[in-house]
Amino acid sequence: MVDYFPVVPVRRLSLALVTVAVLLGSATVRAESPAGDWRQTVSLYGIGAAIDGEAKLGDRVAPVDISSSDLFDALDFGAMIAYRIENQDWSFSADLTYMDLGWSGKGPRGQVRASLDVEQLTLMGSVGRKLTPELEVLFTLAYFDLSSQVAVSAASVDRTLRARRDASWVDPLVGLRYAAPIRGKWDFQLRGEVGGFGVGSDLTVHGLAALHHRTSERFGWFVGYRYIAYDYEEGRGANYQRYDLKQHGPTIGVAVRF
Repeated sequence: MVDYFPVVPVRRLSLALVTVAVLLGSATVRAESPAGDWRQTVSLYGIGAAIDGEAKLGDRVAPVDISSSDLFDALDFGAMIAYRIENQDWSFSADLTYMDLGWSGKGPRGQVRASLDVEQLTLMGSVGRKLTPELEVLFTLAYFDLSSQVAVSAASVDRTLRARRDASWVDPLVGLRYAAPIRGKWDFQLRGEVGGFGVGSDLTVHGLAALHHRTSERFGWFVGYRYIAYDYEEGRGANYQRYDLKQHGPTIGVAVRF
């Protein structure tokens, strides 16, 4: 730890924005302190994600299989932004991802049709402690907010069954980040985290590999590959919901350093 949305309701974003404000506020205070030379980076990026897995609301099950090419047909809106501040010992970062997806598919022999609409907000806030100039250990809180609607119809039954649920949870994650120059103006970054542990989801996994190119002292661009997977469930009976989803695909973005 990479499904996104249109106009975001204030109710859904309140916790996310408060978390970002706390992260950025604490980072700004540290940047103004004489503790060391702090470097800040703001990144805007996109992801061509494939999404697969299963969503279950009550007794309605929607298998999900969206390729990278299908994503742009299913994606109504998406936005991704990241912020990082660091010195020689510590780093603080926040990553916000928002998607609005609409998808439909067929079961074996086309007898069953299913559609899934998902609005997903993901906010990851991390604290890193550097073990070496290239390697740091990460402690992350990941906030997920999902609004899902499943519709299932069968050729033998002239009726469509629908279910809609909202879910939000926070997962703790631990992991490592490795970043180092490789040649000229190129840098390599590798990040991996695992969490959940039953606190929010049963399991959450986040991974990122990226190549960064510095076009100048302040500006740069990057390409990479991101992976986010989670297995979350709650409720019983008609209120039961489970999301066992994997999102993975290439990323591309621009970065501003100051």
